[in-house]
Amino acid sequence: MRSIILTLRTLSSIALVALAVPFLWAAASGDYYMTVTGVSMRPTYEVGDVLVVQAPAGDELATPGTPVVVSFAAGDTSDQYVHRVETVTEDGAILKGDGNDISDPLPVTQEQVLGTPRFALQGTWATLFRVSELWAVRLIVGAVFLIALFAPSRRRARQADPAAAVAVAAPVPAPAPNAEAAVRGTASAPRHSADLTPAGHAR
Repeated sequence: MRSIILTLRTLSSIALVALAVPFLWAAASGDYYMTVTGVSMRPTYEVGDVLVVQAPAGDELATPGTPVVVSFAAGDTSDQYVHRVETVTEDGAILKGDGNDISDPLPVTQEQVLGTPRFALQGTWATLFRVSELWAVRLIVGAVFLIALFAPSRRRARQADPAAAVAVAAPVPAPAPNAEAAVRGTASAPRHSADLTPAGHAR
């Protein structure tokens, strides 16, 4: 049973660290995460891939071939998408998806740029990331960790209590045999006849 608890504690600790890594990375770098939902960037990005998007530097549209994350309305991530810069224009650039046959119909401006992909999580890593973002998974991992952490502690506390062990195991001391014999001998010793003679009439 103890080995099972130790295994659960180890696995849940690893899972907690894995859950914390994306949050810590975003907090330290300022990046955010975007899940690819369309096929316009195949084969570079597949549906379900997770892009780690870094903040824009201001010159993303100046270099053809640069993949950029943009939105129709400036700063709105609800309609964001990722395409590649194809042609630089006076006010911005015209984009095109790697999997599209034609360019996007409308140019974009720098104000519409949300960032550029720093790197992409694909395949199994993307699946694990999406699963880790579910609140149900986080609650289950946290519950398993707490159970594995505190369950063996109570058992060790009971085993490590010396006062309780002494109170249960301490024997009741037996009376000394010499003292018992002395009491019996005193009670059965006969009296001398001189003790029974009245005063002044010694025999």
